[in-house]
Amino acid sequence: MSDDRDILEEVQRQIAELESHPDPGVRASVTALLHGIDAVHRTALTHLVGAIQSMAGEAFMNRLTADPAIRLLLMSYDLIAVDRRLHAEEALDSVRGHLHDHGIDVELSEVVGGAVYVKLHGIERSDVAIDGVRHDLEEALKAGLAGFQELVIGDRSARMPELLQVSGLRRPQRPVYRRVCATSEIAPGTMKAVDVDGHGILIVNSDGELLAVSNQCGESPLPLHFSTLHGAELRCSWHGCRYDVRSGQRLDGPERLMVFPVSVEGDDIRIAVGTEPATQS
Repeated sequence: MSDDRDILEEVQRQIAELESHPDPGVRASVTALLHGIDAVHRTALTHLVGAIQSMAGEAFMNRLTADPAIRLLLMSYDLIAVDRRLHAEEALDSVRGHLHDHGIDVELSEVVGGAVYVKLHGIERSDVAIDGVRHDLEEALKAGLAGFQELVIGDRSARMPELLQVSGLRRPQRPVYRRVCATSEIAPGTMKAVDVDGHGILIVNSDGELLAVSNQCGESPLPLHFSTLHGAELRCSWHGCRYDVRSGQRLDGPERLMVFPVSVEGDDIRIAVGTEPATQS
């Protein structure tokens, strides 16, 4: 699966380069080409999936979609449902064996938007600090679950679980902002795709309010900067998915876009994609 991700990232990079070409004709041709490719692939894949289901049944279809590469392709065209819980389970599997060797078992409770809720069994008898366990889980989810934003250890109803008290609270963090462009580059009702520390981000000017969300439609690798914007509603050109760019919440489904903090300093737009320890006073 890592090779597939690398290929997709390279394709996105090349598309972004062509879309930023100084010749407007080239940019228009790239947009038309991508829409044409999408239409051809969507039609063919829809017919193919329909034929497989009618001839081989759902059981065989389930066997096919157990392959992560096939599942990613079909999800990108909305031909199978996006199962974020399954993706979270697969991500956690990468560290479950290591933690089990230390007497800790990880139970996935639920996935709500970008938040993942887990329960830890055996942590009180383990020699591993809770901060170390949290770090391993967060790194696994960052790598394997698109749109991951927060790990909550304990029940959803208990936002401050007792387990966090084992090794004390973590040091306070502050966001680190990066300049991405000038405010004059994004007029009201328009958007701009940027890359910040390897993160594809879409900056949106919603009626004068500058917002930033991940430039990727759901679990698919397809960018959102071909979308149409009406107020705070972003409509994906590939799937027709509708998002509220203020919250990142999909309006016609359970998915959520990652939302990034925005700061405006003079004519500079700055985006925070990471944190660093806050200075202790």
